[in-house]
Amino acid sequence: MIFDGDWNDPDADRAASIVDAAVRADLSHLYIRIADSRHHFYGASALMDLLPIAHAHGLSILGWIEPMLDDPTSDTADALAAAQFEEQGQRLDGLALTIEGDSTSDPNVGQYLSGIRGGIPGMNGLGERYLLIASTLPTPYDHPGYAYATMSRYCQVFAPMVYWRATGLPQYSGADGTRAYVAQVFQQFRDPGVNPYKRPLTITAQAYDAAPEYGTPGAPPGDEIVISMNETRAQGGISWSYYRLANADNGVTDEEQQAITAFPFWQRYSPGGIAAKALIALPDQPVAY
Repeated sequence: MIFDGDWNDPDADRAASIVDAAVRADLSHLYIRIADSRHHFYGASALMDLLPIAHAHGLSILGWIEPMLDDPTSDTADALAAAQFEEQGQRLDGLALTIEGDSTSDPNVGQYLSGIRGGIPGMNGLGERYLLIASTLPTPYDHPGYAYATMSRYCQVFAPMVYWRATGLPQYSGADGTRAYVAQVFQQFRDPGVNPYKRPLTITAQAYDAAPEYGTPGAPPGDEIVISMNETRAQGGISWSYYRLANADNGVTDEEQQAITAFPFWQRYSPGGIAAKALIALPDQPVAY
């Protein structure tokens, strides 16, 4: 994940290094943070470098956006600008929309998502088939008023932020705790009041130390990472990604790499297909709303 201020100028070598690391790890997609309400769409330089080389190596690039939704029309314009950015004929493969800002309820969420689909004055919408991923708070029952049902209407996929150690609760650490937390998330998203369109889940799992957030100290060890993948698969999840904080000590550890790359269900289909272990959604999957 690339954060604002970290990539303001073209850097082809950096793009090549990121893509090379992703290919060696057999990843199918990368999330790149490209816009937020304060800075608007700022990811053009990163996308100029990344899109052509990533697509040439079979990697999808998903734009990660963090709207506050105080001004849904302005936030919609940022999303549309990002999705419509093009470099050498290449565009983003979808948008991941993190809904955890100032407004997480309707009507603002609905105005934002309907504008992305249908357009706003002066900007065409993306239509019903463009991939939108709703990056959400993980446990709907703890967040009444959060517009889960509206996101289910407009987005093809939910990507709840499943940071089990960030809860700070001892029952959600260790092997059994990890399994229990992931299972709880899936159970709540099966509620028709939460997810009326039965959208699939791809979890965004934890790969950082949540102690500064008053969470259980320590990044998840390898066994918890493996269990999060196993339970996601057992619960019918379609993929998983791992979130790391942006800091100076942000390299993937040997334990993490071993846990992820050695996972037995990690395989690709034919060239140009979608990786089974990191499937997000078919790009042409329509939204019914």
